[in-house]
Amino acid sequence: MSTLFSPVNLIALLLFAAALAWRIYQVSRAPTVPNWAVTACVAGFAAAFLLQQPVLSDDVDALLGRGASRVANNALLACGLCALVIFFLGSALGPRRHRRVVAELIPLAAAIALMIAAMRLTRPELRGLPLGPSTIHDSGVAVFYLGAGLYLIYGLIACTAWIVRYLRVADRDLRIGLRLGAIGMASAATGSILRALYIVVAWVFGPVVKILLLLAVPFVIAGGMLFLAGVTYPGVRARISALRRRRRHRREHAALAPLWTVLVEAFPSIVLRTPPRRGDRLSHRGHYRRVIEIRDGLVQLSPYLDADFGELVATDPGAAAAALKAALRRHADGEPTDGRAKQVLPAGADDLESDVRPLLALSAAMTNGK
Repeated sequence: MSTLFSPVNLIALLLFAAALAWRIYQVSRAPTVPNWAVTACVAGFAAAFLLQQPVLSDDVDALLGRGASRVANNALLACGLCALVIFFLGSALGPRRHRRVVAELIPLAAAIALMIAAMRLTRPELRGLPLGPSTIHDSGVAVFYLGAGLYLIYGLIACTAWIVRYLRVADRDLRIGLRLGAIGMASAATGSILRALYIVVAWVFGPVVKILLLLAVPFVIAGGMLFLAGVTYPGVRARISALRRRRRHRREHAALAPLWTVLVEAFPSIVLRTPPRRGDRLSHRGHYRRVIEIRDGLVQLSPYLDADFGELVATDPGAAAAALKAALRRHADGEPTDGRAKQVLPAGADDLESDVRPLLALSAAMTNGK
């Protein structure tokens, strides 16, 4: 248990948990093939990471036989990587992707079959042991790790190339995540190549070049963490932006209250008939609902306003507030009008977010002018 909760493992667990939670959320919102593929990739990598921990791998070996956890670990890594390749293929190839996806499953199946066969050929006392000087000269061990490593090298290089390709068209936040992912993939590929060289040199030629394996480990660990950071970054960034936007909407909701109140008193019908949902007052929905109701109230009051009211709101909110109060008094007194609606907001305000700024200034002026 202490190994599982070491500082490095805790960081990895947090990254995996954040990445997987974000991907599951994305799938729940849009259960598309690309979303499923990326989620399967993260899930495969997370399960492979957990199977590397002795506290779990020992139980798997006891249940399924010695070496089973090592096969499962590497197979899950390969499946996760294959899912990521399929994601990129599905995004790029369109209708032609199905044949290519099937083609991608062939080397995956071959790699897993090779790992299973190699583990069966490995001497029982060496099955499941890590790669090292004491095991590398066994043919079963060498073939097992070389077969797993070659597929990882292929998948990592392919994914790195796809990510670099998408960097050209991605938006800023996604580009940062993709760049982290590409660096992580390239780092892991470098570590896998070093490990493959270690195996080939020792198994074929005899010398054990320990430095190759020592260098491979940090490359793979750093690569995995950078990849997870890249997958997580867009989601974390989106959540932070959403929280900031929610706080801003809460402030604006409260700031619009004076203007909304006087308009609702004059025109109760502007309150939308759809009952507010629980929490609407503090949500984006409640914020936009208030803006729409204010805008509707101003339109209904507009026959009592001068034609330049919209421009006045932009240039002199105080004067606009005074004109609004005068119009409300004329409406309350029942004065006749021509019934023509007028421009009530500055020209160019063509969406709700654009409407909010002048409405905030008008609401503040209404309060200050009391």
